[in-house]
Amino acid sequence: MIGLVLLMTVSFCYAMFQGGFVSWFIFYSFLPFSVYALILLFYPLHDFTVERKVNKRECQAGESVEIALTFTRKNRLPLLFMVVEEELPQEMEDRGLQRKIIIFPGFKRTFSMSYTLENLQRGEHSFQSIRFWIGDFIGLVEKEAIYSSPLKITVFPRYHELAYSDLDRVFNQGAVVSTKKTQREHSVVSGVREYQPGDQLSWINWKATARTSEIMTKEFEVQKNRDVFIMLDERPSDLFEESIEMAASLAHAMLKKGMEIGYVSRGSRLIIPAAAGNKQKRKIFYRLAKEKPGVVNALNENFRKGILPANAAVIFIVTDLTLEKVDLLSAFRPNQGLMLCVKKQADLTDEERFSISTAVSRGIKISFFEHGHLKFDRSEVMAK
Repeated sequence: MIGLVLLMTVSFCYAMFQGGFVSWFIFYSFLPFSVYALILLFYPLHDFTVERKVNKRECQAGESVEIALTFTRKNRLPLLFMVVEEELPQEMEDRGLQRKIIIFPGFKRTFSMSYTLENLQRGEHSFQSIRFWIGDFIGLVEKEAIYSSPLKITVFPRYHELAYSDLDRVFNQGAVVSTKKTQREHSVVSGVREYQPGDQLSWINWKATARTSEIMTKEFEVQKNRDVFIMLDERPSDLFEESIEMAASLAHAMLKKGMEIGYVSRGSRLIIPAAAGNKQKRKIFYRLAKEKPGVVNALNENFRKGILPANAAVIFIVTDLTLEKVDLLSAFRPNQGLMLCVKKQADLTDEERFSISTAVSRGIKISFFEHGHLKFDRSEVMAK
């Protein structure tokens, strides 16, 4: 403000003492800009109301979300420009994302802007505030305001649509959940479906095949022998996101077939009891969305004290194989555990091969599932 008044005083004194057309022309030319800057100096930014809308609050990793901001004010004072900056969550700023946009409100009382966040990463992203500022024509005055507008966007992990052959690869190592592959009770047929790679020849429904001119196989009801819990290796690893997607894919496939599964979060000491259905899928996916790598082993004692049901089987998804992880699984689930490794079997080290031998000797099943050989399923909305 002092600089503005000083400039007006200097231009007026120059016109008074210099005289002539040029000096007064300079003064009167500068006068409108200085008056506008003076008015802008006292312009009440707190009269603004800011509304934030988002096209969806939940999505899958890799998708885009469009956010719209609407500004409303009580007067029509012309605003030359307004710079709006969305204060993004820290994880987005770490990726180098910035959302700073300039708009030109003019005489409008209500104006809006929108932007798109593309290729969102898995996680729960919290938006807190919106910062914007206005200024005059020649940069004499600049005013800033920050409005709190909390918003939370949950990005669920991507998952793969596992075929029957994929599940057989996981469970064919032993009786983790049933002595029959993938928990199908072959004596109870619930319907028919199109043939998928890995289906057995004995499953083909010849009547339905002849009627539809396509190979149709029997769909079997699920036989439940024991609860199954998925546990994630939460130690830092380059394959951590792949293990998250593998856990999501496995949970989706097992729940889709009617199995009851639970989830164990070692980092947060949270256990989701075994259940079936879309609500259970949402619970597990929401937990997977929030998982972060870290050094954890806090649940060892809790497991040994019997937090999980006595007959529960544990699927431990790991990114590498170590004796420590074998000890962890065998300590509380002897002969009822499966270690599912997302690492390429061809890349195993000698230490990991020794860990496999130790695990097998303790009754722990080992299965490998290479992440790059799977295909992503189409995105779908989590059922509430």
